[in-house]
Amino acid sequence: MRAALTGKAENIPRPRGPRFSLDEIVPMIGRDRVVWDPTLPGFGLRTFASGKRSWIVFTRVKGILTKISFGSPAVVTETEARAAAQLFILEAKVKRDPLAGKRRAKAAPMFSDFAAAYRRHAVLHWKPSTLEAYDSYMRNHLKPAFGRRFMDQINEGEVLDWFATLSRTRAGAANRTLEILKGIFRKAEEWGHLPPCSSPCSGIKRNTPKVYRRYLTDTELGRLGKTLEALEASDPVRIGAVRMLLYTGCRRKEILSLRWNQVTGSRMTLPDTKTRPRVVELGAAAQAALLRIPRRNDSAWVFPSPVLPGERLKELLPFWHETVLPHAKIKPLRLHDLRHTFASHAAIRQENTPIIAKMLGHSSIDSTQRYMHLADQSALDAAEVVGHLFGERLMVG
Repeated sequence: MRAALTGKAENIPRPRGPRFSLDEIVPMIGRDRVVWDPTLPGFGLRTFASGKRSWIVFTRVKGILTKISFGSPAVVTETEARAAAQLFILEAKVKRDPLAGKRRAKAAPMFSDFAAAYRRHAVLHWKPSTLEAYDSYMRNHLKPAFGRRFMDQINEGEVLDWFATLSRTRAGAANRTLEILKGIFRKAEEWGHLPPCSSPCSGIKRNTPKVYRRYLTDTELGRLGKTLEALEASDPVRIGAVRMLLYTGCRRKEILSLRWNQVTGSRMTLPDTKTRPRVVELGAAAQAALLRIPRRNDSAWVFPSPVLPGERLKELLPFWHETVLPHAKIKPLRLHDLRHTFASHAAIRQENTPIIAKMLGHSSIDSTQRYMHLADQSALDAAEVVGHLFGERLMVG
């Protein structure tokens, strides 16, 4: 409805004399017929020769007789059109330009066009993985919501509604997409397309991230090991990927993007990670897992795609959730929790935080602290043992 009330404006040839009457205007509209409102001069319902109808209003804007349309009566009620016409006339009388907002809207770029320009600029300094994530969130979440809107027409209420809707099902994706949207509007302000401090995202807060306290226990690790052995013959590539995730604590994309020329003896060189290029030390178990992966002469990938020649393996989640976990009789567990398992068992075995941070590829130990709470169960078990001992002694006393 709001869009219908921002119709086209036309400059009409100025009638003779200091004032104009509706009778003077009628001939200027050609064969169209206008039914004028008796109480609001200049406001009426225009019927075109084709039969199409539209609410219109005439008034002077900076001395120029101007007409603006407010949409069809099939869409806009008379009450809505009259209110918009009264506001239009009032703004013109107090020397404001009632069409300034519309001119600004035409000057501001469309969201999809500016997002494309923003990406072309970002290509110069973003990593390939960052560009891939940008394209995914833009394609799946931002373009469907805002793609055909002008930048200065997107308001905070619309962004908040969009964010709340996405957060109900994908809170993490909503947070990441919101950060992209904030970056786009910051750049629009920086490049002069929008006035300073006009971003509709500035007052919207991210969702509180969930704290996951799930990792594989020793018993679950035993069952997982037997499952990987049992399934290896049918799918050695995916089984090898799961083993490497567990043995190195690397992120899924870091493992699936691994090339054979990046593996040298007991070291794995990763040129593109979430934080920075890094070297991963491979223990005996990880080295043995790599030796069990069949090496294809026609592929440089350690984990090649089983169906697309020359491509790497990109999908591991369905195999993990639908095959590995049910076979191992392990309750639902994210694949990323193998990284949590790596960190928590390192903590349980008294590895210090800086060493674990280095193994995980964290840029600071603050990120590593999120994983350290997973080892709290060991402290709880020790407290239970000591408490039980003291309880027995006190009972004896």
